[in-house]
Amino acid sequence: MNHPSGETIWGNINTAVEIAMNIYLIAAKDENGFEREGIMVPKSKAKEVLSEKAISMAEQDGDWLCYGEDTKDIPMYEMLQRRVAACKRMETKAIEMMQEIRRDGSLRLTDYFGECAPPVPFEAEKSSPEQLNRVRNGIYFVHSEGEDYFAVYESVADNFMSDIAEGFGRKQGEYLFYDLTTAAVPLFELRQIYDEVEDLIVSEDSLLATLNENFGVYISYYNDLMQEEAKIPPVEAPICFFLQKQLDRAAQEPDHSADTEMQSNLIPLTFGEEAEDFGFEP
Repeated sequence: MNHPSGETIWGNINTAVEIAMNIYLIAAKDENGFEREGIMVPKSKAKEVLSEKAISMAEQDGDWLCYGEDTKDIPMYEMLQRRVAACKRMETKAIEMMQEIRRDGSLRLTDYFGECAPPVPFEAEKSSPEQLNRVRNGIYFVHSEGEDYFAVYESVADNFMSDIAEGFGRKQGEYLFYDLTTAAVPLFELRQIYDEVEDLIVSEDSLLATLNENFGVYISYYNDLMQEEAKIPPVEAPICFFLQKQLDRAAQEPDHSADTEMQSNLIPLTFGEEAEDFGFEP
């Protein structure tokens, strides 16, 4: 619809300015030469920009709804309401984008954004030094609730780990937590990216044996994507002895290997539920 022009209920239009989509501020001169102001909205677009209550309070002039000196604040108010709502949506989106940039920047642009914040153990509001063992930026060992966990910052996981590997983690804050059995999956993938992670693995055979024994879905998923020479092979070795922490724990608890094997059967019910459904049929 064209801008309003010609005669209106207030006289002949001198100027018509679109102050918002389909909302026009009008300056008109009546037959006595007095200038009048009002707001006009096309009837065909009124429901898109005004509430039913606002529409009911307008004067009608052909194809237009008119708001004079006494009522023009009604469409102005609703126009500003819409702008505030739009600004809030834009602000929310901008904040999300800033958070995403800061999140990735903590990994890639540490000189500007600083390093990734350390993870928070499950039972504490604040991390204490004895609970955290930093492997590198965004990767930690965490001692919490009497257990040790391998913690991976979500940006590290998103950039360098597969979706199925992420699915075995327990999300808290900005980190994925893996117990020392499920840690086999992220360790296997991240060791190819970071030397510091590669250095954590004291037994490659035990790592591969643990994957074969406990993570058949992951083995099938990974091997289906890889060329023959890069596939994970079957390996005969003690399981869950690929980290020094596991060796230390076994040395302190001679019968722990049996407990570890029994507990590993429970992993899919706790940490691994999400990893069971990736649309892949081995």
